Amino acid sequence: MRAAAKRLAAAGGSPLARAAGGVAAVVAACAIYAAACALPALPLALAFTAWLLPPALLVASGRTPPDRAPLRELAAVALLWLPIELHLLPPLPLPGRGGLDIARFAGLVTALHLFLAARPLQGVGYVHLVRRRELALAVAAFLLFAVVALPIGLATGFLRWGPSGAPVRVLLTPIIIYLATGIPEELLFRGLIQNLLGRWLGARAALPIASVVFGLAHLPDPRYVLLATLAGLAYGWVYQRTGKITAAAVTHALVDATWVVLLRG
Repeated sequence: MRAAAKRLAAAGGSPLARAAGGVAAVVAACAIYAAACALPALPLALAFTAWLLPPALLVASGRTPPDRAPLRELAAVALLWLPIELHLLPPLPLPGRGGLDIARFAGLVTALHLFLAARPLQGVGYVHLVRRRELALAVAAFLLFAVVALPIGLATGFLRWGPSGAPVRVLLTPIIIYLATGIPEELLFRGLIQNLLGRWLGARAALPIASVVFGLAHLPDPRYVLLATLAGLAYGWVYQRTGKITAAAVTHALVDATWVVLLRG
């Protein structure tokens, strides 16, 4: 993906043309898929265009200097994220009606295109090769988080012990979470929000701020906000140490898979 992004960025054309072209490609692919599944393709195409085009125009309009607040880029990130968070988008189910809603992946692909190809942002960390040392850091962060968060979650009643240890589920759950939740959320909160804040405020300030934002995304339950903030510190620390959202997504997948397989909440 990173090599393809570099080729796209080097292929010529203005950032505006690359950004708009990427949005058009994503919307067209989603509309074609919707039509093939007998879903209302035109309303979906219009809704997705209204969702994806404004952040694309913001990113293409210029780059904020490192010593200034990255309001343009953060606004683009918010415009990509909030319609998903607030469930404002028409569903795009896979493999068809009643399936998993994959609308968030349209936002993921668009964000990758905007920040890796249309107007490249350094430090996003979308690198799928996770080395042994980086994997060890990801696992260590998971274990440290578990030591702190499990007693809090159990004591507050937010978590309950309830294993569901079917072998297939144990094996597949971390992989599914890594791809479906870990990568999209780590791109958003670490590769973009923490990265942008770090360029402006420094890495030490960016880590707790991005973690609190991640925690607040889990409102309204304050117990969930607290645990998510602590998880955000673990994910953000891994991203900070490795420079890779994919390493942070390993920690994310281990945390969520433990919840799904061993706990109830």
